[in-house]
Amino acid sequence: MNRWRCLLLIFVCLSQMSCGALLTEQVYVLIDRDVEEKATFHGAIYSLPERANVRKVVLLGSGKIRNIEVHVRDKRNQWKPAKKVPGGIEFPFEIPLIAKTDAIKIIKHSMTGAGRIETIQFYTVADKGD
Repeated sequence: MNRWRCLLLIFVCLSQMSCGALLTEQVYVLIDRDVEEKATFHGAIYSLPERANVRKVVLLGSGKIRNIEVHVRDKRNQWKPAKKVPGGIEFPFEIPLIAKTDAIKIIKHSMTGAGRIETIQFYTVADKGD
């Protein structure tokens, strides 16, 4: 019986430590590299000079847009859907992601008013040593 109590105590301790790690606030750091924009028929492709661990994307612009999709380019240069934002958004707008990529494609299916994405910022998570 003591063995089961010991195992239960270890399980409770481990679960609380892992939950604490999950609930710690992440510090985002701007990936300070030039972002190249290329217009496409339905939206735009925003590229970094090299691959990076992207955890958040911030869209900066003016007006209001709606019904966008975010795709990330994988290591085989294939586009994979990452997020779909069906409602209207106002700027600045944050999109959480977890991707190792060098490019993001934003597809705009419809627009409201004179909304326009002017630039995009890529963010990663800061190392604990920073």
